[in-house]
Amino acid sequence: MLNGDPLFRPYIPSDLQACAKLAEEAWPYGRAMFTAPSDISTMTGYIQSTLIYSTWTEVVMTSGEIAGFLFGRIKGQKTSRSWLRSMREDMGTFPRMLFARNIKPGKALKMLFGISMTELKVAVNRPRSDAEIELLIVAGAHRGSGIGKRLVDRFVEAARRAGASVITVYTDDKTSNWQFYERYGFKKVATFYDNVSSYFADVDSNGLIYALDVKGRMGPDTSENEVDELQTQG
Repeated sequence: MLNGDPLFRPYIPSDLQACAKLAEEAWPYGRAMFTAPSDISTMTGYIQSTLIYSTWTEVVMTSGEIAGFLFGRIKGQKTSRSWLRSMREDMGTFPRMLFARNIKPGKALKMLFGISMTELKVAVNRPRSDAEIELLIVAGAHRGSGIGKRLVDRFVEAARRAGASVITVYTDDKTSNWQFYERYGFKKVATFYDNVSSYFADVDSNGLIYALDVKGRMGPDTSENEVDELQTQG
């Protein structure tokens, strides 16, 4: 539930640990890889990697705490880093993410293969678009309050103002609330075996790619209370 009006503001570096904590709660990315109880180090690395290529980074505050955030990319807008620096930082983030804890080598290699295969499938199946939702997470205590929809509304409007016609998002059918996107108005355009989510969910999982036609669109027809909040990655 919301106490007062939520405050939307740009992400700042000091938000990292709070965002990582929300992400680890929503999607236990990396728990299956650790020989000891996991902490948020793996998700911290994942968020840092996502931030490298994101041009839209917004958090929402309520009662003085981060209640959710959305990271995305809008074509034509530059990140704060050069392409070369982004690639260099991305290549360094993954090893730090994997070896932050005592991870068995076999699991690390399997995870590296899974990530590589999934990223390739996303690249092949994602249609041409002008903007992408990279990561959308809402704290458990605030799901169902409309925060997720408002975060997406603001991103969609920013993309529209930038001239975007199509927005895409990659998600999966086991570790995310993919129904959120369908209720919002996104249409499913691709389905494929998802190596990463299958590994963590310990059951076969499909990767899903959704697209939203925003050209001339004035926003979804659903109200905030009708939309179940997204709990994890797009």
